Amino acid sequence: MSLATTASLLERDGHILRVIDCPAVGLDRARLGALAKIFQPDFAFWTTATPTLNDDLNLAGFIKKNVPDAVTGVFGTHVTALPEVALANPSIDAVVRREPEQTIREICLHGPGDWEGIDGLSFRDWETGGPRHNRDRGLLRPEDIPSPAWRSLDISPYRLPLKGRPFLIVAPIRGCPYICNFCTAPLYYGKKLRKRPVTMVVDEIEENMGMFKVRDFFIWADTFTADKGYVKAFSREIVTRGLKISWTCNSRVDTVDREMLSLMKEAGLWMISFGLESGNNEVLEQTGKKITVEQSKGAVSIAHELGIKTSGHFVLGLPGETERSMNDTLKLALDLPLDIAQFYTAAPFPGTRLYDLALKKGWLQTDSTLAQDRAAMDLPGLPGQRVDAFRRYAYRRFYERPKAAWNIISMVEPRAVGHLLRTLGAFLGWARD
Repeated sequence: MSLATTASLLERDGHILRVIDCPAVGLDRARLGALAKIFQPDFAFWTTATPTLNDDLNLAGFIKKNVPDAVTGVFGTHVTALPEVALANPSIDAVVRREPEQTIREICLHGPGDWEGIDGLSFRDWETGGPRHNRDRGLLRPEDIPSPAWRSLDISPYRLPLKGRPFLIVAPIRGCPYICNFCTAPLYYGKKLRKRPVTMVVDEIEENMGMFKVRDFFIWADTFTADKGYVKAFSREIVTRGLKISWTCNSRVDTVDREMLSLMKEAGLWMISFGLESGNNEVLEQTGKKITVEQSKGAVSIAHELGIKTSGHFVLGLPGETERSMNDTLKLALDLPLDIAQFYTAAPFPGTRLYDLALKKGWLQTDSTLAQDRAAMDLPGLPGQRVDAFRRYAYRRFYERPKAAWNIISMVEPRAVGHLLRTLGAFLGWARD
């Protein structure tokens, strides 16, 4: 997404560019290297993520091997929080902190050696070799946030998991005002909601429908429903224009009501994802999320009653977690009318309050990989190994119920059956391990 929105600004400046989603199109390093040699870019930028950080950073050496004169730059939440980690790799020239579009644009306009005045940039001093950190960049105004240049990359692999139909992402809002201790969202996009003009967002949807023949969209935001008035205006605009689309979004349980969900469904919403996190109010309080189990029950029930599919996301191993509270979370997942449940392990990503707390308390496991599919913390009385085992148990309990299996089957369309069966086989092997 960030590469596609950055491409929009670079295209405006007249740059010739390529955007490649290597995992999506199945492009391995050998073929990427061959493309780089042919294209010979002046600049190469890519995103990084905490779970894959080492591989992401080591890509720089591979790029330099194939295009020695290319300026290399990385961005993402991890390197925003810890830019020195990226600059320790001698093949990385630039670290873009926070949202990347305007910073990358200025790097490409100025060229190497003239970066002192570019906000939001960390780089290696050309003379001393030491790291330099320019001041933080102000965030883009809502009306200046670019639409992604999907035309610049191959979007054919983007298919809805259960439907097999093509889909695209639309991001109406950036920023999150909430203070969940495990979340990196405010670090990247800031704490203030930046709401793109509704007409601009719906124009983007219409353009995507015409250009790519897409009718399915993921309305992406850290919390799309944070501003009810905005969501209602967005939904009314879709209805007024008569757009026949189908879409999903994520949400908080304390930001929805029956009236708003009804209007969202009329505008094409078919599934909503709630960050439920825990079934224990004491654990929820420690996260700083400021929701309750009772609110989770109410929001999911309303959506279910309206015929909207529901997905619940739970995090195991948060501070204050115990065997009892993990069972509270599983009980909540089983009691709610959820169609899909996802169980993650708490990941203390750099830049979060959870990361600082884990360091202070000595919870981090030695040489642990910070990811949401394997516990990285040993909490008092609750080792990470036990959290991992309970996560597998929770998945088995949820999906081995006939009702849960039927919910999944009822959503599957013929074109997605093959993919589902492959995924199901791998999942069952892992869950029963």
